[in-house]
Amino acid sequence: MLYGWLNELEVTDGGGLNAAVNTGGAVVYGFAYENDAALNVAIGNNTTEWVVVRASWAAQTARLVAIAPGAFTQTAGVTYDIPLAQVTTVAGVITLITDTREFCEFTTDLIDNVVETEHIPADAITTAKLENQIRWVLRGEGQLEPDVTNPVGWITGSPPYWAFENGQTDTGWVTLRVPADFTGATTEVFFWNTLTAVASTGDVVWAWSSWDAQPGAVLANQSNSVVVPQAGRVQANGAYRDSIGTIAVTAGDIVHVEVYRDGTNILDTEVQPVALHLVEFAYTADS
Repeated sequence: MLYGWLNELEVTDGGGLNAAVNTGGAVVYGFAYENDAALNVAIGNNTTEWVVVRASWAAQTARLVAIAPGAFTQTAGVTYDIPLAQVTTVAGVITLITDTREFCEFTTDLIDNVVETEHIPADAITTAKLENQIRWVLRGEGQLEPDVTNPVGWITGSPPYWAFENGQTDTGWVTLRVPADFTGATTEVFFWNTLTAVASTGDVVWAWSSWDAQPGAVLANQSNSVVVPQAGRVQANGAYRDSIGTIAVTAGDIVHVEVYRDGTNILDTEVQPVALHLVEFAYTADS
């Protein structure tokens, strides 16, 4: 039986020797059956019979019938009965109806493309209701503090930038407080950068070290470095956004990040300064 389909083929007393079968639907070994108007099924006198939906492969039909208990059959490819009720009659009237319906289980999985635009009312989805949104904390001009020992230089050009020289380790610091809406386990660090002069075929080693903790707790250190090829990069094309790894954080952490070019690293083969325009921290947030 199909649960919730019309009146679910419920069997009741139809008066005299009639079993009344209400509206509803069923699937009988692949045969679809629907009853869209209540029907009476005649029951023999002084007996107990089954009211069933019977599928017949020979007739290619599914029909309501009353059968004796011994006639109940479930033979695929020939005749297949699914019982609705057992009905007992005595002296021309129904004295007992035993409900024997079993209901199909419906899948709760939605197949692809089942939800269409017209199924969604206006304003049902807003940005505030979206989960797992990617958000960004940006540190740009005036928000990077040159290191005392190996300070990165600030160039007031058009546009201005921090100049990370070749052959040395220039360093600056940025600080952030991990937002309260942060979810997940990490924030990804991106450097927006360009070459300062002409195109090159060298590589730049970008790196960071972070010290982070909850307010008042002991700072923990993390670090990462990435070799970024400069081949094909031209300053006129604008800034390039390079991922420099992820920092493990939690909501509310205070994070101090040392950002630098490891120009003394043997893998850093770029022979000209590189301009850093922006440090980006991307994170996942729930609304």
